Amino acid sequence: MIYVLGKILTFLKYFEKVLAGLCFGGLTILMGLDVGGREIFNSGIEWAQKAAILLMIWGGFLGAALTSGEGGHLRPEIADKLWPKSAHNFQKGLEHFLIGMFCLFFLYLSYVHVSEAKNFGDIHPVIELLPLWVVKTIFPYTFMAMAFRHLIYSFIPSLRPATKNEATDALAEIQNGGKA
Repeated sequence: MIYVLGKILTFLKYFEKVLAGLCFGGLTILMGLDVGGREIFNSGIEWAQKAAILLMIWGGFLGAALTSGEGGHLRPEIADKLWPKSAHNFQKGLEHFLIGMFCLFFLYLSYVHVSEAKNFGDIHPVIELLPLWVVKTIFPYTFMAMAFRHLIYSFIPSLRPATKNEATDALAEIQNGGKA
């Protein structure tokens, strides 16, 4: 079971990296063509900037899921100092469980949001053939992926990523004169 969950987590990470890369690559190409067209031909791509924003939102939300899956999520690092070392494993499990529950709550809210957009028949204002709910599916996906990961991490310590303590690491680097 642990092996299968590990494989699922690995696939999820790969899938999100590829999709985020396609979003940011598409964004870069689209904006390059738009700016190049305006500079060379005095005519850009009318919808490029708004489509680029959609790609940036998708790429950003996928990046949030990836960061969360690699232990880089925002969290209060003070808890690391308050709990005794012997309770560290329990603390990490509780931390991941609470993050997972938080993500489940936002999964529910985002699902309701997307469902309402679908039921109302909202259409994307720029790309008029595209239903708005399709664009918004990134929200429930991200919270689902994050909830899935963190709930697994809460119960299976061997699958947890190493915690990244950005604030502590940055402070140590400053105290060491820029040498981490």
